[in-house]
Amino acid sequence: MAQIAKSMIEVEINVSADKIFQAIKSTSRSVPKLSPEKILSVEEQIGDDSKGTKNWTLSVDGKVEKMKERVVIDEANKSMTVFVFEGDVMENYSSFKCYLQIIPKLHGRSIARWSWEYEKLNADSPAPNKYMDFAVYLTKDIESNLLKT
Repeated sequence: MAQIAKSMIEVEINVSADKIFQAIKSTSRSVPKLSPEKILSVEEQIGDDSKGTKNWTLSVDGKVEKMKERVVIDEANKSMTVFVFEGDVMENYSSFKCYLQIIPKLHGRSIARWSWEYEKLNADSPAPNKYMDFAVYLTKDIESNLLKT
């Protein structure tokens, strides 16, 4: 029986927690503009049974990947949980969740704490390192673009 595995990274950013959290949580409007090399498109699903569902087209590790996910946002903790349930990522995992928390620091800085909880389809399935690299690049890209505004 497969086990749930976890991975985590933290990225220091020179943008306030409020500013970056607001940009990231309004994904379909701002994130593709703030990281156009990584976020190729985002489409929100419309319909009663698809509330909060988004279809993403991403550039991950130099390859185009598609993903369908649902997000739960926790405003008070500046965090969100992304439940991936369809797409390229599911070729290697039977379950895949991504958590993001933005932690305020002093002097308008913050930390993006990304963590993943996943269950591999089999022993040969890779750890989600390419998604961790993607998250670091995405965070720094958004930071860079927010610093310009």
